[in-house]
Amino acid sequence: MKALVSQLPPKSPESTQARVELLAAEAKKHSGTGNEAAALECYKQAASLMLGAPWLQHRTAELARKLKQLEVAAVHYRRAAAAFVAAGFPKRALSPLRNAWQASLSTLPEHSGMFVAVTLELAHAQRELGFGPEAALSIANANQALRASGSQERVPSAAESEPPESGVSSSGQPSARDLLARAQAAVRR
Repeated sequence: MKALVSQLPPKSPESTQARVELLAAEAKKHSGTGNEAAALECYKQAASLMLGAPWLQHRTAELARKLKQLEVAAVHYRRAAAAFVAAGFPKRALSPLRNAWQASLSTLPEHSGMFVAVTLELAHAQRELGFGPEAALSIANANQALRASGSQERVPSAAESEPPESGVSSSGQPSARDLLARAQAAVRR
């Protein structure tokens, strides 16, 4: 595949921000000419460089959803949620998690494992923020969707589930590095 950005600054911690800005500018240029697939590739590259930038993860997810790349969208929505938690804004993680839930719902029954993982992350975040009834409703709705799709998988009830490994947890406030490592591990699965 031909490189989308021809003259990136050298790879170093100091140049990461410059590389991301260059990729974002290239993505905007592609979008302006109607080449949204190329724009998405630029955003994906930039997002891989800055996992902790919720705006970048969210923008990548939105464009992927627009292009009907729902698995890619779900991954980046989950990354955006983890980035919000890492930045100390756990309530802001709910919207991207709901969007990830919607995107992964559309991939049933083929990707029911991803749907279950997103549901657990959403329910856990809801419980952590004091929205227990909403968490129970999220799990019930997910299990109804799984049954309707013909999938044999089910989301465990709140009593059976453990906190997700994505980093979408606000209790105990682990370090940002720990959260990002867990989010990266969850997204790679």
